[in-house]
Amino acid sequence: MPTQRFEVTTESGMGWGDWWKRLFGGSASQNETVLFYDVEVGRAVCIPKRELRPGAVEVQIQGMDDLVWILPDQVSAGPILHEPFDEEVRDCIREIQATFAEHYSLSFDQWEEGFRRDTNPAQEIALWLHAGEVYRHFAADEPSADRRQDIYRCIAACLTASADNVWNVLEPQVLTREEAEQVVNRYYQKSP
Repeated sequence: MPTQRFEVTTESGMGWGDWWKRLFGGSASQNETVLFYDVEVGRAVCIPKRELRPGAVEVQIQGMDDLVWILPDQVSAGPILHEPFDEEVRDCIREIQATFAEHYSLSFDQWEEGFRRDTNPAQEIALWLHAGEVYRHFAADEPSADRRQDIYRCIAACLTASADNVWNVLEPQVLTREEAEQVVNRYYQKSP
């Protein structure tokens, strides 16, 4: 499905929608915009924040100062930047693979190769280890596969969005908002 492009102007509009908003007020959150990287045209465009969908990720694009949102299926793997890791690091990768195997079925070699493509693999591995700790905290004794999937969904959103933006791309399916907030808060190490 092609990416939709949006043009945002700062001029005051004269349409019925603009009149209605001026008369009754529009919520600030409805009017907020974010930068979305349009791969087809090779530039960032502003879109309404409410247009972000689950799965969109916040990334830093080389040559751009600001973080932008992008859809993961529009990103291709970069080159391998690092030699194979030593056994201590490989043990960490095995732990990550085992923790998320139910939801993210990559082989050990695929996990390692992915980390070897990262600019800062130590930081990325540390993030995934932290994510694994959060996942195990909430999912270890959870008998429901659907609830475990939602816990993973919360953590995946945290891995791909800042604390300020995680709720723009997170839509829990089974967990209540309060339960999902507990997962998100633990990931970002916020007190309830």
